[in-house]
Amino acid sequence: MDTEKTLTAFKAHVAKWKELVEKYELEELTRKPNDASWSLGQVCYHVIKVHEAFYMKHAWQCLHQEEGATKSGGSKNFMGRIIFFFKSIPPMKIKMPASHAFEPPQPESKKQLSEDFDKMVEQMDAVYAQLPHADLNIRSKHPMLDMLNAWEWFQGAVFHAKHHFLQAKRVEKFLGVN
Repeated sequence: MDTEKTLTAFKAHVAKWKELVEKYELEELTRKPNDASWSLGQVCYHVIKVHEAFYMKHAWQCLHQEEGATKSGGSKNFMGRIIFFFKSIPPMKIKMPASHAFEPPQPESKKQLSEDFDKMVEQMDAVYAQLPHADLNIRSKHPMLDMLNAWEWFQGAVFHAKHHFLQAKRVEKFLGVN
C-alpha cells in the first residue's frame, strides 16, 4: 500500500478542482450545456458529496467495522479488478444504479465549493492516518465494483475525483474554454 503517494495524488486533484472553480464566475459555474447535462458547479458538487457520503463513509465503515461492513468475505468483481489494476475509472460516461444516482444542486458560492474541497482533504487525511491499522479483510459493498476494503475505498476516492475532470472538460468546452 502506497498510501502517501495516493494521498498526494488526491491533494493534487483537489488543488486542480479549486483552480477550476477560481477560473469562473458563479454564473458560469451554474450554466448548463443543456437540460440533460450538469453545470461545472454541479460536477464539483457531485465530486464533493460523493466523496463525503460514499467513499469516506464506506472507508470509515471498514476501518471501524461499523454497520454495513463485513468480514464474511467477498471481493471486487471483474469491473472492480480492472479499475484497480489500471488505477483509473475508464474515460467514459458511467450511469450509476438508480438507488445511488442523484441530481446535484447548483453551488451557492465559490467560497462554499472551495471550503468543501478543503473538507475533502481533511477527510482523506483522517482516513490516511488510520489505514496502517486497518483490517483489510473488512469490506463494504460498492454498487458497481462489489466488495471493497478501507484501502480500496481510499484509492477509489482518488479515481473518482480524477474521473470527473473529463466531464468538467466537456462543460468547459461549452463555456468556450479550450
